[in-house]
Amino acid sequence: MGLGDLYNKKKQSAQSSNDDEIISVIDELFSNAEYEKIIQKTEEIPSDKWSNELWFRRIDALNRLSRFKEAKKEISLLSKRCSEPKEDARLFNSMGYILDHTDCELKAVECFYKAQGFDPDLEGLKDAIDSSMERADQNLSEAKNTLEKLFSEISDLIGNAGEQNKIDEDSAFSYISMIQASFIPYGIGIEIPLDKLFFKCDDADKPKMKSLLKEQYGITDIGSLQKWFGDNRVAPEIDSIKSAIERKLEPPFEKMSPSERVHVKATMMVIQHLGYLVPEAGAGAWDYCNVLSLARMAFACDLLSNTEFMQTALFFTDECKNKFSSWDEFTRSAVVGGFYNTMCFDTQYDIKAATLFANAAGSMCKKNYPKVTWIV
Repeated sequence: MGLGDLYNKKKQSAQSSNDDEIISVIDELFSNAEYEKIIQKTEEIPSDKWSNELWFRRIDALNRLSRFKEAKKEISLLSKRCSEPKEDARLFNSMGYILDHTDCELKAVECFYKAQGFDPDLEGLKDAIDSSMERADQNLSEAKNTLEKLFSEISDLIGNAGEQNKIDEDSAFSYISMIQASFIPYGIGIEIPLDKLFFKCDDADKPKMKSLLKEQYGITDIGSLQKWFGDNRVAPEIDSIKSAIERKLEPPFEKMSPSERVHVKATMMVIQHLGYLVPEAGAGAWDYCNVLSLARMAFACDLLSNTEFMQTALFFTDECKNKFSSWDEFTRSAVVGGFYNTMCFDTQYDIKAATLFANAAGSMCKKNYPKVTWIV
C-alpha cells in the first residue's frame, strides 16, 4: 500500500490529528535519512489534503536535501495555514535552518530567537543558536585575516611611495569619495573619474543618476543630502557599542526584540574581531566617503549647485583632515566601516559578502591612495 492509498483509506481532513500512521512512515524514512523518498511519498497525496504536520516533514526533507529555494516556497505557503504559536515557532526554525546553511548565520540566529519567543521549549534551538554564532565567529576570524593582510600591503605601499612618485593634487577630495563614487553609479553604467572633481554626466545620463539618488537614497537637493547623512552614519553606532564593551557594560538583551538583539550582537562581534584595525579617530571615514560620493553624484546631475557642492567638499575634507593624518588611517576606518555597513545593512548579516566587499574596496585603496598626497 502506498502512502497516498493509506491517506485516502483513512479519509481524514488536512488538519486531522489522526494521521499518526502516515507520520510514522515519514519518521522512519527520516531516521534512515531517506529524504528523497519522503518527498516522493508526500507527492502521492494531493497537496490540498496535506496536514500541517505532514507539510512540516516535507519542508524538513527539502532542507536536508539543500533544496532551499523550494523549502522557502513551501514555508510561505504553509505559513498561511498556521495559527498556533508552536507552528509559528517551527516555521521560523525552518527558515533559520535555511539561512544558517546559506551563509547568513546571524540572520538565522534572529529567526531562531523568534522561534524561541513562540515556543521556548522547541527542541534544538539553543544548539542551533550556538552553532550559528560559532560559524559567524569563524567567518569573522577569516575576515580579520584577510583585512590584516590587505592593510599591511596598503601601509607598505603608502610608506614606500615617496613624494617624487606621488601625483600633485591640490585636493584629495575626489579620492576620499573614491570607494562609493566608484561602486554606486557603476550599477547604472556611469563611471565617475577620480581625476575630475567637477565631473558632469552627459545629458542622457543625468535622469538615470537623479532617479538612482532619489529612489535609493531619497536625495533630491542639498537638504535631503544633509538628512541622509544624519540618518545613515555607522560611526556613532560602532563608537557607542565599542565604548560599552570597553566599560564592560552588558546590553539589555532581554528588553530587545530579536532583530535588535542580533543587530547589537553582530556589531559587538565586528568590534571584537576588527575593532583594533580601526584608528583611534573611529570609523567615520566610511560616513564621509559615502556623503562625499553622493555629493559628487548629485553635482554631476545638477541636483547640487556649484556653491553647494564646494561647501560640502570643503566641510567634509576638513573633517577628514582633522580626524585622520594619513591614507593609512583613512583606509582602515573606511574599509572596516564599509564592512560593517555591508554586513549589517546591505546583505542581512552575510559575513562572506561583507568580506568580499571590504577586500574589493581595500584593493581600490591599495591601487590609488599611494599615488596621491594626503590632505595638507
